Amino acid sequence: MSNYLTDLQYPARFHREHAPLWLASVLTALGLRAPEGRLSCGEIGCGPGFGLLALAAANPDMSFHGWDLNPEHIARARDVAARASLTNIRFDVADIEQLSPHPVDVLLCHGLYSWVGASTRAAIAAFAGHSLKPGGVFLLHYMTLPGGAAFQAFHALFAALPRSSERIANGLNRLKALQESGAGFFALHPHATGTLESLTREDPAYVAHDYLTPEFHPLAVADVIAAMEAEGLEHVGSATPLENIDALSLPAQTQNLIAQEADLPLRETMKDIARNQALRLDLYMKKPRRLSAGDHLEALRRQTFSALPGAPSSGSLTFSTRIGAVEGPREIFSPLLSRLATGPATGAELEQFVPQPGLLNQAMQMLLWSGIAHPTRKIGDTAPARRFNRLMMSFSLQGTQVPALVAPSLGSALPPAGPQEALNRLCLL
Repeated sequence: MSNYLTDLQYPARFHREHAPLWLASVLTALGLRAPEGRLSCGEIGCGPGFGLLALAAANPDMSFHGWDLNPEHIARARDVAARASLTNIRFDVADIEQLSPHPVDVLLCHGLYSWVGASTRAAIAAFAGHSLKPGGVFLLHYMTLPGGAAFQAFHALFAALPRSSERIANGLNRLKALQESGAGFFALHPHATGTLESLTREDPAYVAHDYLTPEFHPLAVADVIAAMEAEGLEHVGSATPLENIDALSLPAQTQNLIAQEADLPLRETMKDIARNQALRLDLYMKKPRRLSAGDHLEALRRQTFSALPGAPSSGSLTFSTRIGAVEGPREIFSPLLSRLATGPATGAELEQFVPQPGLLNQAMQMLLWSGIAHPTRKIGDTAPARRFNRLMMSFSLQGTQVPALVAPSLGSALPPAGPQEALNRLCLL
């Protein structure tokens, strides 16, 4: 894998969308049979492995495998796995262009596909196509057009700066000065201002991996779909629940126009234009199994959800989306919030609390997306989660930033912030 930045370590990150239970909920909402059971999960470009380690601690009944080109990343990941005594995970130094297929049910690739050259992207697609088991899911994160194209200007500015230890700070300062001076670029691309503000608060190592790598490629979704189809993978939706609900993620005037398009790549391209989409979290499956109407309803009813720390216990909701503020009707959401405030509830139970049960699927996906609720499962062996969280707490006391703590009932992890009592309960602290 040529031209990828390996002389600077990537900071620890956790992405809720990577959790198998989250993916299962999203796929079920889409009417697809999600992988289930003792799953095998892999991540291409796992970095220092924090996300995969947290998932392994939260899901001791599953197996995890991370691959990364940077030996220092893998050494860090192996060290944490050993210190937390996680026996269901392994890490290997690997170049994806030389890596043999590994059978997996869930495959992740985040922060890599748009930042490597064409041969590496082809290798990622081939690895996914040959590694996924039938019914398996591949989460692919990448920059897309048209929104991502604007950030080529950021990349060009960083590339023009002299190499130095202050390159990131110098680049951000210049971009901020341009923005404050009324530069035409920011007037034409207002979404770039929000991204710049986020970058100024980010770990410089994160910014470096996004903007100092020689490869920087916002990609057309139709081209990505074609590349995956060539490897036997079918685009089925997004790991971001909101983006699977056109009525809430597309400008109203565009919805009928886009819905009329039968061709999937064209339809997704039009969605990206309508949203000015910059990043995608696509889901691809090998031989997806679609549920009948009856099976879909039963699968939705079997799901269990919990309120997350800080969730409101009643009232209406306002969702801040890419197309503006969307009001969540009080008559639908207030009964759901009230029920979830008392403890976990199945879809079948929640049907009894809304006046229009047919809207429950979309309502729950919006609660997931907004961080109010999360799919829940029965807790099994909690010892790995307790060991991992104790280790993370010790790191935190030493001044190391810890992105998340494991919550076994969610099969995932949560940021170590928010109401302490609820966090302690979910993370077994």
